[in-house]
Amino acid sequence: MPTTGAIQVLPQRPNADVAAQPAATSPARIATARGILTSVLASVAFAALFGIPSMLDGLDASAVFGWRIVAALPFLAVILTLLRQWPELRRILGRIRRRPTLALVLVADGLLFGTQTWLFAWGPMSGNALAVSMGYFLLPLMLVALGVVLYRERLSGFGIAAVSLAVVGVTVALATGASISWATFAVTFGYPAYFVLRRRFNLDSPAALALEMTTLLPIVAVFVLQPHSLAAVAATPMNWAAIALLGVLTAIGFATYSLAQRALPMSLFGMLSYLEPTLLVVVSVVLLGEWLTFADALTYGAIALAILLLCLDGLPKSGRREAGRRRRPRARATGRPRFRTPRPTTQRDDATASAR
Repeated sequence: MPTTGAIQVLPQRPNADVAAQPAATSPARIATARGILTSVLASVAFAALFGIPSMLDGLDASAVFGWRIVAALPFLAVILTLLRQWPELRRILGRIRRRPTLALVLVADGLLFGTQTWLFAWGPMSGNALAVSMGYFLLPLMLVALGVVLYRERLSGFGIAAVSLAVVGVTVALATGASISWATFAVTFGYPAYFVLRRRFNLDSPAALALEMTTLLPIVAVFVLQPHSLAAVAATPMNWAAIALLGVLTAIGFATYSLAQRALPMSLFGMLSYLEPTLLVVVSVVLLGEWLTFADALTYGAIALAILLLCLDGLPKSGRREAGRRRRPRARATGRPRFRTPRPTTQRDDATASAR
């Protein structure tokens, strides 16, 4: 039976055809546009979440954390159905059956995730919203440092300047008593540990997130089933509405965050992640009524400049890569003959073509 390996292929001109297509309709651009949209949606969802705990009447931060996890799971199940993630969840469970120690990694992921979720509720309810926001400002810079130490990435001049400005900002905060506390460092160091652990064991999907939340159910049940917690929720319909909103935004925020991380180049994903802490500061000042002191302004100003430098550092690199991809086919076309003499077909060629 003949295979495609035995057919003499006419000279191809795929590059000219692709170049002639509108750039907006190329699959890569469509995927990038969807990734940007999901990243922005995640940042907006997290910023909206920051203001909801203060709307709950009679609940402390631990109870809000518990109700948030309980309310998010049903909505996350709907999202898993829409994204067709149930096979991925079964695959993870199969990995755990074959390697039971992976369950301990999943529990550790859940505890790290739960700590960050609790801080997210505790910050605005205890008057420490700016301190938690500072942690999210430092988080992208910490990820840059983590890339250098763990993954041996090299910093450019912009990257070195950005890290230096972040160090200046933290030093000013420590010296002048700005809005920085243990919660700031818990976010700055806790989330990177969570990300590294998930990536190391291939548990960075919405399905894995659902399992992480499930591992937290025994802990959150203690907070949710307290008599004062149940009484506070039943006291006013507004609490029920706020809890439902917590669940919806939590499921949407973390699911879209995972999708954006998979769809976007790391440099672009990192730049877009800076939108969230900016929105958190806006929520802290505009909606929650916290004040920026002079020390806060100096600290946030230095970190904002660092973020700007990282953005400037990422844009040219992505542009150069895109330009390089467009130039390489054209360089091959001009550097080598366009027409080649077809070589004789062998059995190995036939087998390879059939496998394809």
